[in-house]
Amino acid sequence: MKRVLMVSAAVLLAACSQGDGDAESGDDFAARVGAGQGEATPAPTGTVAPPESTMARGSAVPEGADPMGLEKLGNIARVDLGPRDGGCTFSLNAQELLLAGAPDDETVKGKGVVRIGGELINLTAENGGLGAIYAGPTMTADGVTVKVVPAAGNDAMRTADLYVAADGKQRKFAGGQWACG
Repeated sequence: MKRVLMVSAAVLLAACSQGDGDAESGDDFAARVGAGQGEATPAPTGTVAPPESTMARGSAVPEGADPMGLEKLGNIARVDLGPRDGGCTFSLNAQELLLAGAPDDETVKGKGVVRIGGELINLTAENGGLGAIYAGPTMTADGVTVKVVPAAGNDAMRTADLYVAADGKQRKFAGGQWACG
């Protein structure tokens, strides 16, 4: 029985390793897609975001900007939310509008960031600790307040609404996602 299994395995392995004679080699494929040893294809170029657009430098709505007009966060590579043990993101239609985080310490208020008028704005949570972020924080900066109201429960991803208040007005971003981790 053992001998039959060994012979069967060898036959199967040989059958699988034989390709048809028309198969393209790795070198042929590389040459066809332009990565062969032929002419060098220049690397595609893109734009690099200016450093000032990737970090939140202020805690106030820029002069002349509409505080109700939250924009997609975009590149937040240099945003510093300080020490944190976790955080959450509010997104609507696959566009992130708010990032928030906090340490697991109720005496330390969480931090967040939104983009208004093309600039990243630092926010500070009203209540401290990571639990306050997960539950849906109210966060403020000079000229704007944002509040997340997630669906009940403890799931890592819940539906949520985001409210923005400024100048006696309020705007609701309904049916978004509050994703925490």
